[in-house]
Amino acid sequence: MFFRRGRARRARDAVADRVADRTDDLATALEAAREAIAKASTAAGRKGAELGKEAAVKGRKARRRGARAAREVADALPVPEPEQVAELTKRAADKLFPERARQRRAAGRRRRRRLLVGGAGLLGAGVVAGWLTAPRRGAETRQALKEQAAKASEKGWERVAEPSDAAGTVTPVGEQGAEVTPLHDGVAPRPTRTPPS
Repeated sequence: MFFRRGRARRARDAVADRVADRTDDLATALEAAREAIAKASTAAGRKGAELGKEAAVKGRKARRRGARAAREVADALPVPEPEQVAELTKRAADKLFPERARQRRAAGRRRRRRLLVGGAGLLGAGVVAGWLTAPRRGAETRQALKEQAAKASEKGWERVAEPSDAAGTVTPVGEQGAEVTPLHDGVAPRPTRTPPS
């Protein structure tokens, strides 16, 4: 029995040694794996940071290129006039709401009709007033125009021939009184006009 106990103890010690060796090997492998994982994660972090920087730089460049292209396209496009924008907006609204477009067109037609009827009424009233106030025949009309022209001409000549009290009027030579001294400032006195006969 004693012999068996010694053998069992040796076998147990041998197994314990093997387990300790394996445990040490596993601990060493685990430590090496941890170090490898730490190195890999650090390298991956560095690589990720580099890739992130590159991506950020490329993204900035792409944004700049896109903004430049958009600016070039915007500069190349003609700037629409406000009337064109209003017309395009109205067309789009007509497409979206056809009932409103029909109502608007009908209102415009009514407005134009009212203006046309009002203009025709004013024209008719003017024609009627002209017929009522005009002389009856062409010869009468000519005679009335001649009389009006003669009256206007006579009134005009009467105004010109009348002496006025304003400064600058010149009395005919020879009618000047003793106390009036004519001024000569280099301008000859104007003779009075007489109406044609």
